[in-house]
Amino acid sequence: AGLFAGVGGIELGFKQAGFAPLLANEIDKYAGVTYSLNHAHPLILRDIHELQTKEIPRIDVLTGGFPCQAFSVAGYRKGFKDPRGNVFWEIVRILDEKKPSIVFLENVKNLTGHDGGRTFKVVVEALESLGYHVSYKVMNAAQYSKIPQNRERIYIVGFLKKRDHSRFEFPKEL
Repeated sequence: AGLFAGVGGIELGFKQAGFAPLLANEIDKYAGVTYSLNHAHPLILRDIHELQTKEIPRIDVLTGGFPCQAFSVAGYRKGFKDPRGNVFWEIVRILDEKKPSIVFLENVKNLTGHDGGRTFKVVVEALESLGYHVSYKVMNAAQYSKIPQNRERIYIVGFLKKRDHSRFEFPKEL
């Protein structure tokens, strides 16, 4: 299942890797139109605060490119004081209730340094408090794909099973 699905880029990557997306959530109706044109699975077009976990089937992986404006150097950097930054806690709510085996999150590179690193520490500790073993890495799309885009993002991956976490490796640069 994908949260903050946008037009479905993360879901497309997972689909190309052999996963079968079951459901997505997005608030923006225009992004939702594009999403629905590119994906056959259901899209719940609604604010994540209104998304009920009973609407989400049993899932193995929960993805989310949660809003980055609150952490970006291009924004005001209000972090969790910005309503867009607080939606991270909705991810925590859903993870706590659904307990997928894997969580995959992405955000701006500056999430790691926001508020002297305290914000990122809160994110990692929240995931760990739910039992996830967490790895993260800042990666630039230009170094890991043939996509002509210079875009650095933080990727956060959590596994409930320590064995799965110990076998995980981030991709190598091309």
